[in-house]
Amino acid sequence: MNPHELSATSHGTSALPTGPHKAAMLQAAYEFLAFVGDQPLGPELESRINDHYGPHTERFATLLKLLRHGIDEGWACYSEITGPDYRRGRIAEASPLTHGFTVESGKLRNVLGNYHRHPRGEINMIGPVDATGQFCGHGAGWRVFPPHSRHYPTVTGGTVTLLFFLPGGEIEYTDPPAP
Repeated sequence: MNPHELSATSHGTSALPTGPHKAAMLQAAYEFLAFVGDQPLGPELESRINDHYGPHTERFATLLKLLRHGIDEGWACYSEITGPDYRRGRIAEASPLTHGFTVESGKLRNVLGNYHRHPRGEINMIGPVDATGQFCGHGAGWRVFPPHSRHYPTVTGGTVTLLFFLPGGEIEYTDPPAP
């Protein structure tokens, strides 16, 4: 699947997949995004999230468990991007309940993903399936990319599941800079 097909506009009026644990995931995501509120996306927020929602917390364990239920139930990571090792899926549209963020899911295994830009930033929850799995050089925890940042979403060391939150669902797939 073309990564552009998962843009906010392509999901604007379509119903998103659902399942038995999705309501609990939505509630947990709403609570997390209420914590984030309107704080600027950057290193200070990353530190604060890791302190309050890090892998040492019950909140992290709950979000991760619900994400894994969503994968099993087919409402998370339901779209193949470049085969079974690179999957994504939208869980919730941007709304007042999500403080204007879309809630997205990913499951990647040893993948160099599609290069993109974050016009307003991005928040990632990293949940390694394999103990050595890392997303952009980070193991279990949270990574916050500030507005206008760019990267290849890169997973090494095995499989990683992700929740990611995009302000307004904004993401721009672009050509990488010339070497």
